[in-house]
Amino acid sequence: MDYKFKVEKSGQRIDKYLSQHLDYSRSIIQKIIDQGHVLVNGQAIKSSYKVNIDDLVVFSYIEEEFILEEKKMDLEIVYEDTDILVINKAKNTIVHPANKDQQDTLVNGLIYAYPKLKDLDPVRPGIVHRLDKDTSGALLVAKNKEAEKKLIDQFSKGSVIRKYLALVHGRLNKEIIIDKKIGRNEKDRIKMAVNEKNGKRAISIVRPIESFGKFSLLEVELKTGRTHQIRVHLASIGYPVVGDLVYGRQNSYGIQSQMLHSYYLEFVHPIAGNLVKIKTDQPSYMKDFIERIKNEENFKPR
Repeated sequence: MDYKFKVEKSGQRIDKYLSQHLDYSRSIIQKIIDQGHVLVNGQAIKSSYKVNIDDLVVFSYIEEEFILEEKKMDLEIVYEDTDILVINKAKNTIVHPANKDQQDTLVNGLIYAYPKLKDLDPVRPGIVHRLDKDTSGALLVAKNKEAEKKLIDQFSKGSVIRKYLALVHGRLNKEIIIDKKIGRNEKDRIKMAVNEKNGKRAISIVRPIESFGKFSLLEVELKTGRTHQIRVHLASIGYPVVGDLVYGRQNSYGIQSQMLHSYYLEFVHPIAGNLVKIKTDQPSYMKDFIERIKNEENFKPR
C-alpha cells in the first residue's frame, strides 16, 4: 500500500507523524522505516528525522503474506446451516492471526473444521465482525462468498442488533445512551479513546440488569461498531469493565481480562431472508464472580 503526505507543520519526528496518520503503532512504523519503506523528498530517513513544512512523505509497504494453517480446535457451535454458523467464542481466544507466526486462532480452527472457508478471505475467511481476544460470546461466520458479502453489508449499515453483558465497577441504576466519538488516543496510538475532534461517531445503549456490592451487571447494545467501543464508552462515564486493565483499573480479585460477553445477535439471514435471533448463556466466569460478590455481601458484618 502506498500513502503520500504533504507535511503542514514542522518539528515532529517522522515515526510519530506517521503513527498519527496511519493505523500502525509507532514501534511498527519504526521497523518499517528501518526497512527503507519510508521516503522523505525521495530519500530514505531514520525514525529520528524531524519533518519540515512541505516535505513529501511516501509510505510504501506491502504486508507480508502468509498461509493459514489448519488446527484442530473445540468449537462451540450454537447455530449452523448451509450458509452461516454462529460460534460461542471462548475467552482468551484470538479471532484471526495478525502475522504469519500467529497460528493459534479461531480462524485456524475454522478452516480445519470447514476447509471450504479457504476460498474466502485469505486471512479472515468467513469473519464478518470480530470480538476482542478477551471478549467471549456469539460470533457470526459466513460459509460462502455470497453470505459473507451480504453479512458484511448488514454490519456496515448497522442493521445487526448486538447486545453484550458487561460487569462493571460501580452501581448503575438507570438506562444511559452514550453518544461519544471514538478515535485513536492521541497520546498512545495503540489505544482508543473518546476523541470528539478526530473520532467517529459511536453510540452505545447501556441498560442496568443487577447491582451487587460495588459492581453492576449491564446490558450494552451497540448502535455502531467502533474498536473497543464498549470498553472506552463505559470507562468514559465512570463505569469501567471489571478486569479491563487498559481502559479501566486494577481490582482486588485478581481479574486480569475484561468481563465482557457477546450474548445476543439479531440479523437477517443473508440467503434465506428470514430473521435470525441468537442468544448465548451468561458465561461461567461471570456467574462465578457475581456469586462470589454476593456471598461477600451476605456475610459482611452488619
